Amino acid sequence: MKMRKNLSVLTLVAVTMTLTLSACSSGNSTDTSSASPAPTATTEASAAPQASTGTPKDKVKPVTFSQYVNYDWFTALKWGDQPHTKWVQENLKININPVQANGAAANKLNAMIVSGELPDVIVLDRGKDVERLQQAGKLVALDPYLEKYPEFVKAVGEKNINMLRSADGKLYQLPNWFISGDKGNGNAAYIVEKKIYKALGSPKLETFDDLEAYLKMVKEKYPDVVPFDSGEMRDGADLQMVGMVYSGFGDNRTSSFISPGAGLQFGVPNGDKMTSIYEDPAFQGAVTYVSKLYREGLTSKDMFTQTRDQIGEKLNKGKIAVFAAYDSVTEGLGRTAHNNLRNADPEDGYITVWPFHAEGVDKNKVFPGGYSTLGWNVNVITTNAKDPEAIFAYYNWLVTPEAQNLYFFGPQGLYWDKLEDGVPVPNDAYINRDPKKYDEQHIGEFLWAGNTSYIDGTKGKREQALPEAAQDWTTVSQSTVSFKTSLNTTEFSNMDPDPKSDLGIIMQRLKDQYKNSLPKMIFAKSDDEVKSIIAQTSKEAQAMGYDKVLEFKSKVWQDNLKKLSGQ
Repeated sequence: MKMRKNLSVLTLVAVTMTLTLSACSSGNSTDTSSASPAPTATTEASAAPQASTGTPKDKVKPVTFSQYVNYDWFTALKWGDQPHTKWVQENLKININPVQANGAAANKLNAMIVSGELPDVIVLDRGKDVERLQQAGKLVALDPYLEKYPEFVKAVGEKNINMLRSADGKLYQLPNWFISGDKGNGNAAYIVEKKIYKALGSPKLETFDDLEAYLKMVKEKYPDVVPFDSGEMRDGADLQMVGMVYSGFGDNRTSSFISPGAGLQFGVPNGDKMTSIYEDPAFQGAVTYVSKLYREGLTSKDMFTQTRDQIGEKLNKGKIAVFAAYDSVTEGLGRTAHNNLRNADPEDGYITVWPFHAEGVDKNKVFPGGYSTLGWNVNVITTNAKDPEAIFAYYNWLVTPEAQNLYFFGPQGLYWDKLEDGVPVPNDAYINRDPKKYDEQHIGEFLWAGNTSYIDGTKGKREQALPEAAQDWTTVSQSTVSFKTSLNTTEFSNMDPDPKSDLGIIMQRLKDQYKNSLPKMIFAKSDDEVKSIIAQTSKEAQAMGYDKVLEFKSKVWQDNLKKLSGQ
């Protein structure tokens, strides 16, 4: 189990110092004080930095470092090409050199580990890869910096920091899009092509029966349109269509319960135990439903193989009638498609609808998205970094309101000129912006230390000051639907067993089995065949040791509950 380290002393120090607390942001950080020596192979930052005064920006010093984002689908842009990164480059002398995954993130990371040529910073999911790097002595422990940079501690929160500690009790992870308040977030949603929907009479879309009837109408009237499509496969095994539909087949279900991906649960909470997904009626119902839609020609035929770019191309042309994804309201998917379609025709675009549900399921207990107060993913500083403290100082500044505003809303004078109650007030340039050209500036890029609580609160207040025509589609979609339909899953964090352990090997086999079995379920010729495949998969999973993995996950869950309650 991961150990907890009490931060009360650090909090006391933070309160008594005259440092200004900043909310949070994304990126990397540097320091104005002299850098500490490079960490030794023991992964400890050598000498504990002394507490200092000054604002977080005062502590930033010029630094250049490499950064690798460990996702197949992610391609980093050039640092300095965006208005906000150019400001940071020119005013703080921070330079980030992206390392590309080139569509093969796992292979790239393995190659860098084997060669010893790690980047200075890695952005990746919490879990097995972080622990593998930590156990190999490749990560810098951040505890020596926490007293000198108390803004980071106060912004992230003690509970989150304790939950992020590794088995040795030390902190190696800087969270991204963490939540320090009591409100959730999420981008998972169903979106509907507006012109098609209106042309078909704007029928009721609430239940899965409603959805199926609507998709049949689309197929008949618009043969060149995909009636129902979803986001790309995640982590090689997570079919987003199944995850989204699963959330509507039972109360208080969310997609991560059935995903074998890194950092996710692959188990369904029941009482005080994590139980088999294959025995969950909601899973059985969801897979059967998706299989039926596939047999009826109402879904994409290449749902297991299509890329994010291919999906985006269809969305941009309005060739998907109903779309579901874990990040459907973000740039590159729904947001981009909506803006492109609306630019061509003010009456066109995508509308975000409340998630579908099966008969008997409470629509207010349907959660296609999930969120952890620990955030989406984490940043780690490797022992290859020449000046790890400078990088940490940059992150410390990044979690401040000043940096968050810069990265998320752009530099002052571009789309806002003044702050009112801490909120950047949109100017005429923003109100009259061309949404497509605005998105092409990629404001928000390189924000890898986002403070969800700060940004969401500020963003919501900002939109309220705008006329309806100038309001941001993503923000409206989030505030009206996706934030309200996301489940807090913090208590289910850190459930990945060590990949080299017996349980880790079993978990990998279970993931491979799921990856191979799910297409068989979806491509089955009948509901009965789906049921038979699920039963056989369940039997094989138990023989592999799924019950042992679930026992481990149950213990982690109960220990997490104790941590979160302060025990």
